[in-house]
Amino acid sequence: MNYQEYRQSLNQKLAERVEHELADFREDILSKSPQEVYDAAYQIIIKSDIAECFSEADYSPQAAKALMKSPNLLQDIYEEWLGREDSHMEDLRQTVADFKSYMVKTEKILTGKER
Repeated sequence: MNYQEYRQSLNQKLAERVEHELADFREDILSKSPQEVYDAAYQIIIKSDIAECFSEADYSPQAAKALMKSPNLLQDIYEEWLGREDSHMEDLRQTVADFKSYMVKTEKILTGKER
């Protein structure tokens, strides 16, 4: 096996592991009450997004091996994300502000107040 095949193999194993952890998480969530599922909605979305990141990743063998040492990679990354959640809110606030500006400008154009 050459280096590129080895790299691809490790990345595939990593992605499969994260998908397996996500499947276990989903199975656990589906055993919960509707209220508990609702309460976990954010966690469901973020963990799904994390898994998608791994499906697209191309890590070095060293990085892939290091990541595989985490006992619960999906949960560990989710907890890391929660510590950085402020950046998500900043991005969301900026998106809302940008959309507001777009709508105000569009309204001015449509009402003829801006040329």
